[in-house]
Amino acid sequence: MRLINQYSEFGCRPYPFDRERRKRVLIVLAERDMNISDLARNINTAQSTVSQVINGRRLSPNTEQRIADFLRKPVDVLFPRRTPEEIGKMRKKEASLCALIKQRARKGEAA
Repeated sequence: MRLINQYSEFGCRPYPFDRERRKRVLIVLAERDMNISDLARNINTAQSTVSQVINGRRLSPNTEQRIADFLRKPVDVLFPRRTPEEIGKMRKKEASLCALIKQRARKGEAA
């Protein structure tokens, strides 16, 4: 099984939103009564970068490691690598949600 990494030949940028990654990190942050902005300040990284990494939109092994070290969790627990099949499923789900939002927006315009 091949895993997606930062330098993937699969052309998976931009990466799809990864709800599981986000959920894992937000649970740990909530246990510490912190939010993403607090985390970003503590690891001296831009909040937008931290948010993109947590959401799976940006793969940055360095930032992932810094987040994991600060939260005292293994990096592979917080940020599991994805197979091409998993990436495909996430993209499909994201595309379906985008289509639904656009459809609802068009209905709102017609009203």
